[in-house]
Amino acid sequence: MKSRVAVHWFRRDLRLADNTALAAAAREFDAVLPVFILDPRLLEAADIGAPRVAFLLDSLHALRGRLEKQGARLVVRPGDPRRILPDLVRRSGAGAVFVNRDYSPYGRRRDHAVKVALREKGVAWREHADLVLVEPWGCVKDDETPYTVFTPYARRWRVIEKCPPVRRPRLAQGSASPIRRIAEGRIPTLSDLGLTLSAGILSGGEDRAAHRLRRLVRRRLGRYRSDRDSPAIEGTSCLSADLKHGTVSPRQVYAAVSGFLGPDLVDLDPARPAKVLTRADQSRLREAGTFVTELCWRDFYQSVLFHFPHVLRGAFRARFDEIVWPETRPEIIEAWTEGRTGFPFIDAGMRQLARTGWMHNRLRMVTASFLTKILLVDWRVGEKVFMQRLVDGDVASNNGGWQWSASTGTDATPYFRIFNPVLQSRKFDARGDFIRRWVPELADVEAPLIHEPSRDPFTMRRTGYPPPCVDYAERRIEALALLGSN
Repeated sequence: MKSRVAVHWFRRDLRLADNTALAAAAREFDAVLPVFILDPRLLEAADIGAPRVAFLLDSLHALRGRLEKQGARLVVRPGDPRRILPDLVRRSGAGAVFVNRDYSPYGRRRDHAVKVALREKGVAWREHADLVLVEPWGCVKDDETPYTVFTPYARRWRVIEKCPPVRRPRLAQGSASPIRRIAEGRIPTLSDLGLTLSAGILSGGEDRAAHRLRRLVRRRLGRYRSDRDSPAIEGTSCLSADLKHGTVSPRQVYAAVSGFLGPDLVDLDPARPAKVLTRADQSRLREAGTFVTELCWRDFYQSVLFHFPHVLRGAFRARFDEIVWPETRPEIIEAWTEGRTGFPFIDAGMRQLARTGWMHNRLRMVTASFLTKILLVDWRVGEKVFMQRLVDGDVASNNGGWQWSASTGTDATPYFRIFNPVLQSRKFDARGDFIRRWVPELADVEAPLIHEPSRDPFTMRRTGYPPPCVDYAERRIEALALLGSN
C-alpha cells in the first residue's frame, strides 16, 4: 500500500526527466515534496566559484518553474542537511527520503549521517543510481578490485549494459495539506552568498541542456573526433556543466548518441573499428564513438574518487607527495592564472576560462601541463583555480585531469611527456584564430609569428604583449629531473 508523502532531495540531478530517484518516489508514494538544500559545507568551501554557483542558481529557478507547471513546489532551505531534512520530514509527515547516489567522500559521509538520523525516526532512506552510466563497483576487475588504468576499464565498461532513461514522473501535490503548509523558501542571489560573477556563462536549466544535447547530435557528433581538438571552432559537446549539475543525465546523453550511431556501434571501441564494418560505419564510429569514450572517462574518474578518496588530499601514487614543487612565487602563479605568461596559446586558454567560466579540453590539458611541468608549480594550485573558475567544476573529473597532467595520478601521462605550448598552438590553432579571439593585443599578428611573438622584438614592443615568464627549454630539463627522480 502506498504511503502518502515522500521527500525527494535534489542534489546533482536538477531535472525532472530521467531522474531515477524522483521517478521512484512518484511511483511509490501519493505525493512528493521536492527539496533542495543550500549546504554551507559546499557553498563556503575554499574552492567554490561564482560561475559554478551561478549556473546552479539559474538551474534551480528553471527547476522551480518546471515543478510549478506540474502543480508541485520546490522547497529551498539553507543549512545543514542533517538538521533540515529531519525537520521537513516531520512537518510533511513523509515516510521516506529519496536521493540519487553521491560518490564523493564528503557526500558519502553526509548521506550516512542523514540516513542514520532518519532511520532513528522510522523514515526510510532510498538511494538510486543516477550520476553515472556504470556505478563504481559495477566496473571492476575479475577479483573485484578497482581499475587504475583507463584502457582495461573502458574495455569492460563498454560491454556493461547501460540503463535507458526513465519517464518523467507526474508530481502534482494536490491537496496534501502538510506539504502545502511548508514555505517554499527563497532561492538566493550570488551576492547573498558573497559571490560576484565576472564571466559570461551558459544558461542553466533542463530546457537549455536539452537544446545543447540536440545540437550535439545534429551538428557535431558526425565530426566530433575531427573537430574536438580545435579550440577555434565549436566542436565539443558543451554538455559538461549540464552533466555536472544534472540538468541532463548521462543516460539521456548516451541514448542520444546511441540513436545516432545505432545499437551495434555504440559499444564498440572507436580506436579499433572492426574491418567488417562498412567504410561509412567505421567513419561514424571513429567520430561519434570518440564522444562515448569521453562519457567513459567521466565514469572512470568517479570510480577513482570512490575507491581512492585520498586523491583529494594528495597524489594517487603516494611517492609523488614527496615532491617539493620549486616554483611558489605569487607573480608567476598570477601570470598563469590571468593569462599573462608570454605563451599565447596558454594565455588564450586562461583568458577564455576567466571570461566564460569554461575552457576547451585541449587547453585544459596544455595549461595544466604548463603549470606543473614548465612553471613547476604544485598541481593542487591549478586544481583549485579551475574549481573556482569553471562552471563545470566537477571534483572527480577535475582532480583526475590535473593528476593525469602532472603524472601523479592513475593512468597518468608519462612524466617525460610534456606539452610544448608553441607546438600545440601550431598544431591545433594553426592560423591563430583562437589566440586572436582571446588575446586581442595579438589580433593583427599573422601566423606563424602569433604562436611565438617573442621571436620578434618589434612585435613585442608594438603589441605590448609580455615576454615569456620562464625559459621553456630550461624548465623542461628541470621538470624531467624533478619528476624522474620519483
